[in-house]
Amino acid sequence: MELIVEDGVFVTMAADAGPADAMLIRDGRIAAMGHAEEVRAAAPGAEVVRLGGAAVVPGLIDAHCHVADVGYLAAVADCSQSSAPDIPAIQARLREAADQTPAGSWVTGGGYAEYKLREGRHPTRADLDQAVPGRPAVLYHTSLHACVLNTAALREAGFADGQPDPAGGAFGRDRQGRLDGVVYEAPMFGLFEQNLRRDIARMGAGAPGGLVGAAGRRLAALGLTTACDADMRRDTFAAFAEADAGGLLSQRIYGLVVHDQVDWLLAEGLQGRHSARLATEAVKIWADGGMSSRTAAIHGSYPVPPHGSGILYFERDELTEMVRDFDARGFQVCIHAQGDRAIQTVLDAYAAVLTSGLTSGLTSGLAPGAGNPRRHRIEHGGAMYPPMAARAAALGIVVASQPGFLSALGDGFAAAFPDTCDQLYSFASWRRAGITVAGSSDAPVITADPLVGIRDAILRRTGDGRLLGPAERLPARAALALYTTRAAYACHRESEIGSLEPGKLADFTVLDKNPLETDPEQIPGIAVLATVLGGTPVYQSGSIFPGR
Repeated sequence: MELIVEDGVFVTMAADAGPADAMLIRDGRIAAMGHAEEVRAAAPGAEVVRLGGAAVVPGLIDAHCHVADVGYLAAVADCSQSSAPDIPAIQARLREAADQTPAGSWVTGGGYAEYKLREGRHPTRADLDQAVPGRPAVLYHTSLHACVLNTAALREAGFADGQPDPAGGAFGRDRQGRLDGVVYEAPMFGLFEQNLRRDIARMGAGAPGGLVGAAGRRLAALGLTTACDADMRRDTFAAFAEADAGGLLSQRIYGLVVHDQVDWLLAEGLQGRHSARLATEAVKIWADGGMSSRTAAIHGSYPVPPHGSGILYFERDELTEMVRDFDARGFQVCIHAQGDRAIQTVLDAYAAVLTSGLTSGLTSGLAPGAGNPRRHRIEHGGAMYPPMAARAAALGIVVASQPGFLSALGDGFAAAFPDTCDQLYSFASWRRAGITVAGSSDAPVITADPLVGIRDAILRRTGDGRLLGPAERLPARAALALYTTRAAYACHRESEIGSLEPGKLADFTVLDKNPLETDPEQIPGIAVLATVLGGTPVYQSGSIFPGR
């Protein structure tokens, strides 16, 4: 099948590409780019779609999000700041959710950040008990690195007053030392996984695939054609596989399989590509906690609650052996690291595993990244300060980061890192150092909208209007590259997606305005007119592609 798309502004993101106002698609791939007359001559019998001056960009890529969690949490009580600005509003949301939650299921809410609430604190078990007495209730922090449980949920989870903090986690406590309901890190992750697995198991036939299919439709409406799912496990992989078999995937899904699930994956023979839309080629490891939960592992201590120096999951030697093992098994390793102490530990592990003498090789003409052929990554990298950035660049480490954090969570970052907040998420400095930085959202932590991320990479303005690191602002084209060419490289797909060039897959996004020529403040207001995967629309706001 042949299709010509013309009368558009084509932002190809291809190096040294000439001007184009038309694109020929043949059998799901781009066959030609150029002037309309030339493209029509190459396929005189092709169907023609005219865009009326709309902009066409490569299909947008989210290099780190949680697609299954987007679907799972879409149905919980929305307790984000815009919907619930204080604890009484959260309680009201949870009461409403309790009325709609079947008996035997936990009442669930999510999206709050304590520093955005009027009270400036976490809700407690007592607050949740008032809203939902007698049955388990959980409220997830926006970071998904902490949650609050009511008394019934604490009991069902097996958490009791007097027990010590677990390895890799912590419990909030009141002045008498009793659990106050707040749970940080490892036990929160375990609880989330347990609840997700239980709720998926209760779904009827086809429902798990439908859940990730619905999440994908949400992402497609935002212009996303590829997403790295950064928390893939046995149950969620099964949901993706079910959706893939049923033709329900609206993105190409690049799975980052949680490290403790790798033995299962290999035993089942599931490493690699499963189809044109589903792959499991990478491993995800958490090195520390989150910046918005103030649990990222840092040197020094936080000036804000819960204070301390954060949580480091693995010491250097243990992490090094994990990286060495996964690298030997052929996986790309992607390590969550936010605080400077964690990032230093991760770089130590990567340096121990990757090719010796890489730095001297770079100075003698070796291409950046050549010593890191699997493109091992750091996920987030928030507090990767200049000396560590230089080291990451020398090692060829790829960074998948989240510009949208700056507007959504930046004020909390400034409070937690008052002396170094201008050096957080230093995209311009990382770029100058030679690091490949891929754009992403970490949704559902924040919105999955890549246009918000593009704006924030350019402006770096927090929700309260503060400018974080003005020297780290990116020009518009470099900001768009985060979600196209750079993100494609981060998931080993640059030969297939990320730019509009002959031979590549026909993945593209149609926008009503060119983001490179739009006031940056207005970029999130650009309308997504269509999202196209392999030449087939997976989202349309109108009828640009009639009959498709």
